[in-house]
Amino acid sequence: MTRPRLHGTDGIRGRIEQFNGDDESALNALIERRILSNRSMRIIGEATGLFLTEDVGESPLVIIGWDRRDGNGALVDALESGLGAAGCRTLRVGELPTPGLHNAVLASAADAGMMVTASHNPASDSGVKFFDSEGFKSMPEVEDRISVLAWQLADGGLAAPQEKVEPLDEIDGLVLYRGALKNRLQILENLFNVNFESFDWDQVISPQGLLLDCSGGAATEWFAEGLSERGLDTIEVSSRLDPINQDCGAGDFSPTAQWTIDELLMDGSPHRLLWTITQRLEGNEGLPPWQPGQIVGAALDGDGDRCLLIEATLDGLQIVDGDRMCDEIIRAGIAAHSGTWKMAASIESDLGLTADLSRLGEHESITTAVGDRWLSAALWSNQETRWIQSSSVPKRIGTEDSGHLVMPTPCPHSDGMWALVGDGAATLLATLLARAALCKEGSPPAFEGGWKKRSSIQPSVRERWTGENELAELIQTTAEKWCGSSLSRTSVDGEPALLLLDGSLEGLPISVAVRNSGTQAKTSISIRFARGIDADGHQLMEQLLDALTPHLSP
Repeated sequence: MTRPRLHGTDGIRGRIEQFNGDDESALNALIERRILSNRSMRIIGEATGLFLTEDVGESPLVIIGWDRRDGNGALVDALESGLGAAGCRTLRVGELPTPGLHNAVLASAADAGMMVTASHNPASDSGVKFFDSEGFKSMPEVEDRISVLAWQLADGGLAAPQEKVEPLDEIDGLVLYRGALKNRLQILENLFNVNFESFDWDQVISPQGLLLDCSGGAATEWFAEGLSERGLDTIEVSSRLDPINQDCGAGDFSPTAQWTIDELLMDGSPHRLLWTITQRLEGNEGLPPWQPGQIVGAALDGDGDRCLLIEATLDGLQIVDGDRMCDEIIRAGIAAHSGTWKMAASIESDLGLTADLSRLGEHESITTAVGDRWLSAALWSNQETRWIQSSSVPKRIGTEDSGHLVMPTPCPHSDGMWALVGDGAATLLATLLARAALCKEGSPPAFEGGWKKRSSIQPSVRERWTGENELAELIQTTAEKWCGSSLSRTSVDGEPALLLLDGSLEGLPISVAVRNSGTQAKTSISIRFARGIDADGHQLMEQLLDALTPHLSP
């Protein structure tokens, strides 16, 4: 009998709870009720350890890091216990951002890394992300094997050797990461021909300085200070006294969100970054102390692997999403140095980003599944040699509108070799420097963004949506009737439950996608129009939600 896989779009996630029951019940509770317990985490550790001993040999070295959640201490202990029972050596690197765990794996030449986090999910959740020896997140075939081993361990069909491997002495992975981030800043300065410390940031940033929201994560106590020391006045608005991600961070923002000044002043917001911006408005008699186009704030998520910006508009503020940051980085890179870029964009990215790339010359665009691992896979050199060999920073970038940007990072101890990682702090640095570079005359034009909207059915019984059953037929029929034309189905590697419909409206591209979230109990509908389509996409979204919600709601 095929048992459910434990992993979603980005690792394993669930709600931290104590659990009384046997191993098989613990895994069932994770699948059916999203309960992540110490018992299920130990099984995951054993299964991952057995996979590694099969894959790389005796006594694999596994790096373990974590973010700041109340239940993570016990989960890390359970994970390490399971790995040790399966014969793995373990090395803890402390609390750090997810890209810091990636860096620690490469710096220590480890066989794997495991990051205990639930990213932007509430502090009541946790989970684990798996990195291989080259710093890439696990792919489905690896996760399928680990899931099979976990179920075999849980039902007694397989026994771990129950070895007692002593953990290695803990090292400070955050110190390693901060050193690597400093090195990346120098690389980015060279890429854009901009010196961070000497640039006049009043051209790019609000005159009152940058408001930074690190979600109470590992960067909260040092990132803003580091930017200020380098000449960019920055104030951290999140607090380590509150639970991670509470009323803060990139995870609470929609990539298409925007606010008028009146809305901010009248409605208020519990989100720490918006609340602080509103305080600045009130302190200036309701008048914006910034100019349109200036960056007012930036938000990372709790584990630090993505970033969104807040930018001033003529009458308010708007989110600068991953697609726009990607476009700015490519344009600034082209302005500073000639060369061909390779861009990977997810199925939820703006149609204008990919369709209009030719305005910049001959560059390559690839469409991928949702998840930064698929962005990385699209940018690999090849399956055998996934690192990129180059004497300078490779011109490759992957984007999701949610703020995940995958960019090259130098491999420690391997000159001329580059890995790929999603890093919110590096994304912010790259975008700031790109905007600085684009202040010069003659910069390439920005892409013309289309219209897009994403809504979710939450909670959703995800098992009812397969992307192929009668519900998929219902969605296609509803969308085609609204469009007045047929839509074709497109498959994308890595999205087994995806329905992706492509076609045209008014002679311009349109896309409709329905997919299950891999991290939460929800099913998302995305609609994308190319620029120039004069149609009410909100009406289409309402019709699709009305058609699907009764079938997926618990």
